[in-house]
Parts: sequence; structure tokens; C-alpha cells
Amino acid sequence: MSPTPKQAISCNCVTAQEPGSNDSQTTQPARRRFMGLTLAAAAAGGMGLNAAPALAARPNLLHPLPSNTPDQAVAKLMAGNARYLQLKHSTSPRDFELLRSQAVEGQAPFAAILACSDSRVPVELLFDQSIGNLFVVRVAGNVASSAVIGSLEYAVEALKVKTLMVLGHSQCGAVKAAIENKDVPGQVTTLYSYMHAAIAKTPSKDYQAVVAQNAIEQARVLSTASPVISHRIKTGELRVQPATYDIGIGKVALLDLA
Repeated sequence: MSPTPKQAISCNCVTAQEPGSNDSQTTQPARRRFMGLTLAAAAAGGMGLNAAPALAARPNLLHPLPSNTPDQAVAKLMAGNARYLQLKHSTSPRDFELLRSQAVEGQAPFAAILACSDSRVPVELLFDQSIGNLFVVRVAGNVASSAVIGSLEYAVEALKVKTLMVLGHSQCGAVKAAIENKDVPGQVTTLYSYMHAAIAKTPSKDYQAVVAQNAIEQARVLSTASPVISHRIKTGELRVQPATYDIGIGKVALLDLA
């Protein structure tokens, strides 16, 4: 879906008088209007109010598309990914100042994303979302540990997100390491246990299949292990959605949780 064109800025411009014209009844009011507009613009710039016209033109910059239901929230994410694939991002760098100012007093993200820490998975970019739209938790292997569940419960209970997406990705080193089950220095091996169910349910042990199954298994854990999340699912206020991201293509694919 193509981004919405920016609204044209209206201008009460003054038409220049032809040489030799001396119509004072037309020229003087026009000059007064011009001076008034110039002084107002200068005052606004001096007080740091240069974002005010943009605020009037785009009051819903944080949420340009509806996301009042779980299905709408998922659709909004996928529409953003479609724009990402087409290289048609909807947020201009000139919008960031306005976005920051709108988010100062609080946040109201429409979705929470549990993603891998992999640097090739730029969550906000791949969904074409900007400041204040997504509550993102990242951990290697996108596993639902206790700390992760607690963070996502905050997004669900306090921020009232409409969807919680578990996003696996291609070329995931954490999944590959868990499949190989090699002993390595440090605490990396503590992540393996969270992925054991996905590995056990994937007889082929093909890592791509395990990546997808792992996203499904972590979504199931979130749906059942947290009474906060499961309650919102039962009331129809929340959708837990597993998905995978292809880092080579840039496409997000939804998975079936059932």
C-alpha cells in the first residue's frame, strides 16, 4: 500500500501588482496581510513552534491506520511490511521531531513484537513503523523466558496492545546452535532449553523448519503460561501471532498457531 501523500499546505499568497499600478485599496490590505503572516511565522520559529503546521496537518501521525482490533493490528503490521518490500516508507525524517513530541507524555503502541536480537532484523523498519508504534522485546532465539514474558505482560496489560507477534527469522544463529547442542563458553547454552520443544517436533531438524516451529512454540508458551495474556486472548482483545522474517527477501510470513 502506497504511503498517503502529504497534504498540500494552503497559502494566502499576495498577487504582485503590475508595474505602474497604484491601487491603494488593494495594495495596502495585501501588504498588511503579508506582514502579519511574516511576523507570525517569525514568532513561531523563534519560540520553537515550527512543528505546529505539521501537527495540524497530520494529527494522527503515530497511528495513520486503524488498529482497534487484533485483526486490524496484524493487518497494519503486514501493510507496513508490504511498504518495506516496495521501499515506500511512510515516515519522512522530517516527521521524527513531531513523532518525538507526540510520544513525550506516554506511549500507546498497537502491537508488541518478540524478536531475535539479530542485527539483521530491524523490527521497526521491516514493519514501516516509527516512534511509539511498537513495543519490542528482543532476545537471541526470540525465546519466551520469564523476563521476556513479564515485559510482554506489561505491553498487554498496561499498554493494551492488540497483537503480540513472535517473529523468528532465517539464518538464526541461536536456532542453529540449539540444534547442534554444542557446549560453548559462557551462558549461551541457557537459551537451548527454550528451543527443545521446537527441535523435538521437527524430525528433519532442518533449521528453517525449526525456526518456524520455534516461533509457534514460543507463541504457545506466551498464550498459556501467562494468565494476563491468556485472559486477553479469551476476551478477544488480543491476538498472539507467530511469524517468520526472511532476511534475504525482507518478507514477513504469518504462521498458523493451531
